[in-house]
Amino acid sequence: MEEIDRSIRAAFTDTATATSVALRHGGRVEDVSDTTGLDSWRDHAADYRAGRFHVRPPWIDPDSTGRFVDLVIDPGHAFGSGSHPTTRLMLTALAEHIGPGDRVVDLGTGSGILAIAAARLGADVIGIDLDPAAAPAVQANAMANGVRERVDVRIVDISDIGDDERFDVALLNVTIDIHESVAPAVERLDVPVLIVAGILDGEQAERAARLHGRSSTERLSEDGWVALVFDRGRDSAAT
Repeated sequence: MEEIDRSIRAAFTDTATATSVALRHGGRVEDVSDTTGLDSWRDHAADYRAGRFHVRPPWIDPDSTGRFVDLVIDPGHAFGSGSHPTTRLMLTALAEHIGPGDRVVDLGTGSGILAIAAARLGADVIGIDLDPAAAPAVQANAMANGVRERVDVRIVDISDIGDDERFDVALLNVTIDIHESVAPAVERLDVPVLIVAGILDGEQAERAARLHGRSSTERLSEDGWVALVFDRGRDSAAT
């Protein structure tokens, strides 16, 4: 019978943390060069285009045509490159509804790719997430895109957003069960434009529309996934 390797290997960016974990769990620390297999994922990272955006890792050159807004996202961070169809749909949709001077909230910001895209279009953005790892990821990606001053990251629940804060656009790319749990808090924000994704075409899309209490004004689809735009007009939000 083939012997099973039951060892666990973990990578750390600093020796102190690695040593602490090794002492606690009976492991050993080895220095590993960045050129080893731990970095082989870079060979598979690719760029892609979504609507007006060219999304790329730092080691791939920008688009040379000048037709796309450049987005640099390091897939080495905990949240990946954002190449899922739902992210591409969100990028395509938000480019048509966000411009200079807009105030945008990205709910469940993760790597910050949507927040940074909005900031590259001239918006001021707040990214909300419950995962503490989101803060350094968003900050690093925002810095790489030259929009650090336009993107504010908050590790809080959506319901913690102040009643006095007003936004022109809200972005929500999450699974349907999370749509269900956060819909009341999202509606309380009373945004004129709500763009959502993370949902499958058909029953989930219909369910999302019911949850958010709005009729979609635009629908985008890719590989069975959809993004919905609920635009009730900039003059209709409560003041």
